[in-house]
Amino acid sequence: MRIVLRIALTLAVVAFATRAEAIPAFARKYGMSCTACHLAWPILNQQGQAFRDNGYQFGTEKDEPVTQAPAYWPIAMRTTPAYQYTRTTNQASDAGPITVGTGGLPAGPAADLLTAGTITRDVSFLLVVAGFAPPDEPASIESAFVRLSNLGGSGWANFKIGKFEVDLPASAHRGVSLTTGYAIYGPRQGSGVPLDLSSNQVGVEFDGHDARSATRYAISLVSANGDPGGRGAWSTPTIYGHVQHSFEFDNAVLPWIRVGALGALGWMPTTFATLTDPGPPITTTVIAGTGGNYKTYSRVGGEVTGLLGYPATPFQWQVAYMAGQESAGVSGAGTAKASFSGGWLEVNWVPVTRNDDNATPWLIFARYDLVRQGQGPGDFDGVTVGTRRYLAVGPRASAAIHLEVSGGTAKGTADGGAKVQTQAVMAGVDFAF
Repeated sequence: MRIVLRIALTLAVVAFATRAEAIPAFARKYGMSCTACHLAWPILNQQGQAFRDNGYQFGTEKDEPVTQAPAYWPIAMRTTPAYQYTRTTNQASDAGPITVGTGGLPAGPAADLLTAGTITRDVSFLLVVAGFAPPDEPASIESAFVRLSNLGGSGWANFKIGKFEVDLPASAHRGVSLTTGYAIYGPRQGSGVPLDLSSNQVGVEFDGHDARSATRYAISLVSANGDPGGRGAWSTPTIYGHVQHSFEFDNAVLPWIRVGALGALGWMPTTFATLTDPGPPITTTVIAGTGGNYKTYSRVGGEVTGLLGYPATPFQWQVAYMAGQESAGVSGAGTAKASFSGGWLEVNWVPVTRNDDNATPWLIFARYDLVRQGQGPGDFDGVTVGTRRYLAVGPRASAAIHLEVSGGTAKGTADGGAKVQTQAVMAGVDFAF
C-alpha cells in the first residue's frame, strides 16, 4: 500500500499540471491585445477576472455573436512541445531502494482544443477537449458548461451548470507552472477521500460580483471527482464556497491587494451493496449508486494577493493557506479522524522592458509549496522556479519559450520511512492560437 501511495504522490508532483486555459480568439473578437486581460499569459489580471466573471462579456455591442463576421470562430488550440527530465529517489525495486532518472520528449505532445464565448447576451459557454497525446492519452472532456449571467438584471446572480473548475484562490488551470501543481489542492496522503480541487468538478455553481469584480463570491454544489457512487438525490455531494474582496490604493509601491476565504464540506459514502458471482472464479463487485453510511470531510482556508509596483510591470505575490479534516471512518472501517494543512507562497514578476513594438516581455516566477499531515507520513515541501520569454502575445497567437526547474520532498513515504525526493527540469515552447 505504501508503494502505491508513494507512486501516486510522485506522479502528482512531477507530472505536468492541468493545462491552462488560453483563448486568443477573445482578443480577436474585441480587437485588443491579450495583455489587456493577462498579467502575463496565462495569468489573469483584474480586468481578465472581471471579463470571466461577466460570462466572457465586456458589456458592449461586440458581446453578441451576431455582430461578428461570419468567419470568426471562438476556437483556440494549445500545445507545449518540451523536453523534461525527472529524477526520483528511493524508488522501490527487487534490489532495494534505487534512484531513477529519465528524460525526453513525449512521443505525442499533448494538445488541447478550446472554444468559449457567448451564445447570446448573458448566455455563455466553455468547452475544453484535452489530451490528444497518442498513444497513451485519448482525448477527454476537461471542461463543459453553460452559464446564465445577470439573472434578474443583477451581476450578483449568475448560474453555471456542467463540468468546471471551482473558484479557487489560484487557478490550477491558469497557473504558469507546467511541471507542478498546487500540492495542497490534492487528496490527503493515504486518504479515502478522492477530492482533488485542482481537477474540474461536475455540478452547479451560483456566483456574483460587483461592477468591477472587486467583491465577488461563488458557491458550488458538486459531486467530488472520483465519486464512488453514493445513493440519494445527489451522489457524494460537496458544497464549496469562496469569497474575495479587492482594495485599490493611490500608491506606486502597493497599488492593489485582494483577500479571500474559502470553505468546503463534503459527505463520503463508506459502505456499499455488493454482488457476488459464484464463478468460477468467485468475484464480488460493488453496485454503483448504493453508497451509504456517509462520513464528512471539510476544507477551510484563505489567501492574500497583491501587486508591488506599477500595473504595467507588476510584481505579483500571493500567500495561501488551507486546512482539512476528515471524520473517523471516512477512509475505511477503523480509521481515526484525520487532519492536514498547507499552502504556498508564489511570486510572478514582469520585468521592465523597452517600450516599443520590438520589446520582448519576460515573466519570472517562483513558488514554495508546503503540506503538513496531522497523522502519519506525507509531509511535503516543494520549490518551483522558472521563466518565460514571450515570442508573441497577440490576438492571433501567443507563444513563449518556457524554462522551469522544480523539486519536492515527501517525508516518510518510502519503504522504511525514508523520504522521497523528486526533481524535474523542463524546457519547451508553449503555444496557443
